[in-house]
Amino acid sequence: SPHKRRGRPTSNNNNNKLGNNNGILTNNPPPQHSKKNVLVIGSQGQLGKTLVSHFGNQMNWNVLGADVIVDPSSNENDTIVQQSKGMKAYIPLPQDGSVADLSVALYRGVSNYLSPNNTKSASLDAIVCASGGWMGDVNKFDFLQHSINDNEGLEDIDLEEEYIRESSEVCEHMMRVNYYPIVAGGMIGQRFLNGSSSSSRMDDANGGGNGLFVIIGASAALSPTPGMLGYGSAKAASHHFLQSYGPSVAEENGATSVGILPLMLDTPANRAMLGGDDDGNDNDGRYSKMVKPIHIANEIGEWIKNPHLRPHSGSLVKVIAKSRMDGSGGAAFHLVR
Repeated sequence: SPHKRRGRPTSNNNNNKLGNNNGILTNNPPPQHSKKNVLVIGSQGQLGKTLVSHFGNQMNWNVLGADVIVDPSSNENDTIVQQSKGMKAYIPLPQDGSVADLSVALYRGVSNYLSPNNTKSASLDAIVCASGGWMGDVNKFDFLQHSINDNEGLEDIDLEEEYIRESSEVCEHMMRVNYYPIVAGGMIGQRFLNGSSSSSRMDDANGGGNGLFVIIGASAALSPTPGMLGYGSAKAASHHFLQSYGPSVAEENGATSVGILPLMLDTPANRAMLGGDDDGNDNDGRYSKMVKPIHIANEIGEWIKNPHLRPHSGSLVKVIAKSRMDGSGGAAFHLVR
């Protein structure tokens, strides 16, 4: 049960040099206040890795990554910090945790990274939630047919019950990977995004602006999504959360909250889903509407550097690929709500 993790600190059981007793893995010193501090939730996905590399290497900012634990007993989480390009530290999150589990793990990790001595002076300039995943609905005919073939002779199995169970699990999983991290990120933003009275004084001295909270939604979820009920519902819930969260946080501390809604990201997994390859061939027309992760990273980077370029808090911004025949192009960002 996800609730078994409630109230327990996130940890990683190994003895190498990376610290792990405060819910965070790092071999770096605390962040320098003169640099931007950015939290990327979902830092191990294709978009997350692009954001980490862009912010950490290109912008030279302090980037704190966070993602689920694959195996708490392995050294994989240490390797993430050591090999990730641009990441200063990493917060391992509980796999299959509740939204409360995620929020608590993030709170502990961010708190211990920004304020290791309980100084409570540092803050986050931005939180970007790049977590996500896609699953389509369970096809009832295919499910029943395969189940009959696989369970021939097992008369005690209620196939209708199993279909209902599996369909519900898809919806639950889509909420867990697409919606829960956004709620957790929003909770963390209320505490750590700069804009509070104490952090505002520090930001003014450093020439910074108020904090930025960005989520990745889906333009498909602006309309009904038959065939992907769980995915569409989770993304629509994320949009609603952002639109409700944005104005209230802006009023409280001046932070800006924006949702970016691509049609489909250009990733190896998405290319494979379209029946193509993942060799980066941009001449294939099937990929013309895919948005490259770097274009999203560039836009968010500009919003972090230049607060006056941001949409108003609570906005949903649709991003459309602008591909050319020669494989070049960029992306256009359009306010939709």
